[in-house]
Amino acid sequence: MKKIEIVTGFANYKVLLAILGVVASGLSFTAWKWNKEQHQKYIFRKEQACQQSLKIAEKYVQNNQFLRAAYYASTTQEKLRIKLNQPGITTEFKPDKEYVLIHDKAVALIPNNPRYEGKLFERLSKQPEKYPPEPLMVTGNKVLGNKVEVISTCSPQPFTVSLENLYEIAQPIDINPYLPPFSIF
Repeated sequence: MKKIEIVTGFANYKVLLAILGVVASGLSFTAWKWNKEQHQKYIFRKEQACQQSLKIAEKYVQNNQFLRAAYYASTTQEKLRIKLNQPGITTEFKPDKEYVLIHDKAVALIPNNPRYEGKLFERLSKQPEKYPPEPLMVTGNKVLGNKVEVISTCSPQPFTVSLENLYEIAQPIDINPYLPPFSIF
């Protein structure tokens, strides 16, 4: 009789262990799935923020004739002859201020390591073949000699860029007032 009770108790123990194993694996799968969804949402939010920084920089460049001239001079690899407002060069560098990053040669826009996952970040971390990358809004962090550490929504960590590639959002205005014909009389 004792042997039957021991075998029955052992069988009940195995059944309980099997049920516990199934429940634990189900819970771990649910937790893994939830973590994966949260990570995908996080990457999606980072991609949206990065795309917004790219769009804002593009808007500033297209709406300012001097920034546009600087960007197109970089694509043709010519030197720009206009004196522009550049932090740390012609204006005072201020930490936590937003600047437009316009590279003058074909380089990766953000560092490859570390970077977020996703096709957008992969594309931005690769060096273009011929032309410089698109402009990007960045926030200045600190000056390190002739380089500056910047913070971007496109990169998980700050990275350094040359002072020559940073531009103020507001550039000097070339005012040519409209004068109607024969207005000098």
